[in-house]
Amino acid sequence: MQNNAIIKTYGRTRGRKRKSVIIKYEKRIKKYLFKSVSKNKEVIIEIGSGNGDNIINLSVNNPNKIIIACEVYVDGNSSLVNKLIKYKITNVKIFNKSCFLLFKSINDFSINEVWILYPDPWPKKKHHKRRLINNNLIQTLHKILKTNGKIYIATDNKDYFFDILIKFYESKLFIWDNDNPGSWSKPSKLMAKTSYFLKAEKNRQKSNFLNFKKI
Repeated sequence: MQNNAIIKTYGRTRGRKRKSVIIKYEKRIKKYLFKSVSKNKEVIIEIGSGNGDNIINLSVNNPNKIIIACEVYVDGNSSLVNKLIKYKITNVKIFNKSCFLLFKSINDFSINEVWILYPDPWPKKKHHKRRLINNNLIQTLHKILKTNGKIYIATDNKDYFFDILIKFYESKLFIWDNDNPGSWSKPSKLMAKTSYFLKAEKNRQKSNFLNFKKI
């Protein structure tokens, strides 16, 4: 088991959904809440799953795997639950608290993939300490991932892109798996075109994609 101290993650947890919608969501989500990792199944985690666009995509493309959506944002989880019900999806579990609490409940070498799409870049220098992807997270992911386990990251912030790349390189724990000229400007074929991806395209902000493999 992980022994990490609980580390705070930053960002809003509630949006503008009506109280009646939230009450309905709180009843519906109970069926999908994460409890434990199955030893007999391959497991994929998405940290910051938002409205669940990529979660649904991962679920459809990996019907025999367990997909864990880790998201504290209530409105996003509410949207995801509606999609799970609509499409009758049964291989998705939701963890609605800090990802660091999730890691504490997971055995080492038990996860196949981790996805982190468009994490908040906290662009102001004084807020860089709030960035999700830091040395502690990288070390923790290395512990929970199986050998050759993969991490998929997307960001439309150039400074954050280089910051992530440097931190992974300095950790010596992962291989940069898409280290080919221009390949980091193309999304993985396994990734859904999420609302953040489409928003970046609309605003003509270049997205970069980093794929890492555990050594």
